[in-house]
Amino acid sequence: MHNRKLEEGIGGVMGISMNDLTAQKKLEKVNLIKRIITMVFGVGSVVMFFLPYAQFVFKDTKYVTSGLDLLIASGFRVETGTTSALIGIPVLIRIAVIAGAVFALAGTVLIFFKRPVLSGLSFIISAITPLVVLISTASIQSDVTALNISHVTVGYMVPFIYVLVAGLVCAVLSLSTQGVEKLARAIFLTFACVSIAAVLTITVYIFSAGIPAMAEIGVFKFLFGTTWDASTNQFGILPLILASICGTVGAIIIGVPIGILTAVFLTEIARPRVAKIIHPAIELLAGIPSVVYGFFGMLVIVPAIRAMFPGQTIGDSLLAAIIILAIMVIPTIVNVTENALRAVPKSYREASLGLGATPIRTIFKVTIPAARSGILSGVILGVGRAIGETMAVIMVAGNVANMPTLLGTTRFLTTGIAMEMSYASGLHRQALFAIGLVLFIFIMIVNISFTIISRSESECQVMLRLYLQIQHRIRNLINRNRYIRKKDILLISY
Repeated sequence: MHNRKLEEGIGGVMGISMNDLTAQKKLEKVNLIKRIITMVFGVGSVVMFFLPYAQFVFKDTKYVTSGLDLLIASGFRVETGTTSALIGIPVLIRIAVIAGAVFALAGTVLIFFKRPVLSGLSFIISAITPLVVLISTASIQSDVTALNISHVTVGYMVPFIYVLVAGLVCAVLSLSTQGVEKLARAIFLTFACVSIAAVLTITVYIFSAGIPAMAEIGVFKFLFGTTWDASTNQFGILPLILASICGTVGAIIIGVPIGILTAVFLTEIARPRVAKIIHPAIELLAGIPSVVYGFFGMLVIVPAIRAMFPGQTIGDSLLAAIIILAIMVIPTIVNVTENALRAVPKSYREASLGLGATPIRTIFKVTIPAARSGILSGVILGVGRAIGETMAVIMVAGNVANMPTLLGTTRFLTTGIAMEMSYASGLHRQALFAIGLVLFIFIMIVNISFTIISRSESECQVMLRLYLQIQHRIRNLINRNRYIRKKDILLISY
């Protein structure tokens, strides 16, 4: 009997082992097929480097270029009447096309040697390179406009699309050989890397487009010059910088208190019926297009300012821009702050109320400090909305590059780019890219500053922990007293 059970157990183990071996062999075959398909597509991406990649049309001149042509060619020869000019190929395009082929080849080799993670990463980089080429072709426009050619038409052919699609497919196939769990992790990591790559690409492009203008004009002269006149090549953006700073700070000073207090009212004080009316109104305010805000400012705010200060302003002013921007940032701050306040645990409020604090004191001393990081996130989004707004500001600020005064016409950084980019060329166009670089650096400084502030622990958070500790002790004392009273009652009754 014992031997029979032993044989059955051994047989069961052998059966499981055989099933595992069969499944493993099947999995190896599937992975082998995936690797073969990946290598075929990878070799195809390398071959596409030598085939017609993109088509450029400059007025009547057409060029059909391969990746190799974009790499080794000196530029595009364009004939305009009696003159001929050479339009250079941006360095970023050259780097992108060679990177697409190199990383596709690297991914093919790595998957052959069973390095799926590195292979997948290589194919992802290869897939991104067509997008880099797409972004970089915009810089050719500056050289084209200098030749009095209105635009350049760029057409992307099959190899361009193939490298993009094949790179993504090969990345998925190579990573899938690691199993479902590792594939999922790799996909999440991939999307994170793509996001980082997008930020880095934009950063590199802005710096590469803006720094040459600053170098030619002079950094000090560009940042602190007070005259902006493209006809005389005077590009000083100090009035634009000060106007953007004043407009953003003014909008935040007005919009942040209103937004935070509105969110506090909706989450802590308002009755459900009232909240159901106010909350959709806030959502509707967030969905209104910028041009509608600008139209409202032109018809209501600008005439109101003109009537309040007769003879001192035409209405189009920094004050009008501040009011419009303050209205526009309120919905963003309200929504983010409301979510942050609702995320605060009820125990925090109960602890404060149990210690004798009033509801209003609990809101300002406990709830708001506990939701500080979320509130700061809302403020950051509000700052980004204010400093990046263009259309509404164009319609109410006056668009004159003067030193900013509250009732005077002014021009913001964003409006300067939007107003002149369509006809700018040469150094003028490069100066506009330099304005974009300054705006980018300004927003980056604001985000980093708010991040540092949100990570630092405040005194309110320390006091909040003390509140909770004291509340816990009080509850223990209350429970102990209840037990003693029940015991005394039983003794008396006995």
